[in-house]
Amino acid sequence: MATDDVFRIGDEPAAAAPRRRKRLGMGKRLAFGAILLLLTWLACEVLAGLMYSAATRQPFSWAGMQEERRERANRPESVGTSIVSDVHPYVGYVQNPSVPSGFVRASDGRQASASAYGYLDDKEPIQKREPGKVIVGVTGGSVACYFGLNGTKRLEEALKESPEYADKTFVFVNLALGGYKEPQQLATLAYLMALGAEFDLVVNIDGFNEVALYELENEPHQVFPAFPRSWYARVGGDDPFLGVIRTKLNEIEESRNALARWVSRPPWRWSILCNVFWKLRDRRLDWERYQIVMRHQDLQDKPGPYVATGPLRKFDDRGELYEYLASIWSNASLSIDALCRRNGARYFHFLQPNQYVADSKPMDAAEKRLSYKEEHPYRRGVEKGYPLLVRNGKALGDRGVAFTDLTGLFRDHPESLYVDDCCHFNQQGIEIMAGAIARAIIERPASEPRP
Repeated sequence: MATDDVFRIGDEPAAAAPRRRKRLGMGKRLAFGAILLLLTWLACEVLAGLMYSAATRQPFSWAGMQEERRERANRPESVGTSIVSDVHPYVGYVQNPSVPSGFVRASDGRQASASAYGYLDDKEPIQKREPGKVIVGVTGGSVACYFGLNGTKRLEEALKESPEYADKTFVFVNLALGGYKEPQQLATLAYLMALGAEFDLVVNIDGFNEVALYELENEPHQVFPAFPRSWYARVGGDDPFLGVIRTKLNEIEESRNALARWVSRPPWRWSILCNVFWKLRDRRLDWERYQIVMRHQDLQDKPGPYVATGPLRKFDDRGELYEYLASIWSNASLSIDALCRRNGARYFHFLQPNQYVADSKPMDAAEKRLSYKEEHPYRRGVEKGYPLLVRNGKALGDRGVAFTDLTGLFRDHPESLYVDDCCHFNQQGIEIMAGAIARAIIERPASEPRP
């Protein structure tokens, strides 16, 4: 045995040298953390997509979500309590040129601004006739306003397919504003014609506001039915509770719009998780808004000053009320027709489509979830009022008014067109309506020369 191999008593084995752990460099650690974060995010994205599909029974659509947010972020005043317009002595209210309108032009995605007269247009409403020029006035509520901003290009193209308009230059004057209802359209045209405005064609797209808004907005304050929407909120001024309600609703609407704009930006717009979060949060805010409106309606059943209420009008039942609302609408249309004839313009009246008209459009599950609510406060007005508008519209036609019922316009269109649970539709829907309006104009030749 070698001497070196002999174990000697008293000797202790030498301590093993400690092993040093090899530490990862900073770069590798950052890369590893980034990979873990990415994998966690991807797992959340997949889970969010599966949850969305399970809850809606529809595949997730980035384009569909983006379209919803675009309409939400750019929506005008929706319930009538978010007042972004100023009182006008003749037409009820107009858009303040210094306040953002909320309406967006589809052509460039930019928010439309108001002219000095308070209408959303890039030109003044006082236009004069010239040879070869066709001046078209568009009036009505928010559906008509969207059409005046985003549908006139398609309308011009369709009209130019007719020899009557093939070589004409068109000037479209947008006189529609969100919430307008008769007799505001009549008052607007009379006011502008008194100032010297001339029109060759007048297109009036309305009906929904006339029957859907009164019970929710004006009746709780005993406001005269012919007064503009939310008139008490515009001129009442002496109700502190109403001010609190308006402030809260404005905050909710602003939160919904801001959230929609934020998620619409890259990279969030491409995230399923962010899209689902936006959808859930927006629905929650919408439910809060609805609950406030309902409580406000219940608590505010009291009259105000005469400037806010006008003449007191009582109705024996709902049937009498809706007959009266429908009569205001049809009487105003007759007066517009007479005014236009007297001033050498051709008048065309269109009853706008709406999703709450029974059997008016086939909807898949996704569109119905977005645009149809059983408990929506506007649904009652449409179901009770639209049959009367259709009936009165036929009577208008019998009296020589160029009236067209568009309630069945989307009956053969199963694709998604409506973009909210009120009344608005997307660009495709606007262009479908433009084609129908053009056909109505072309198929009805001018019967009377200008004075």
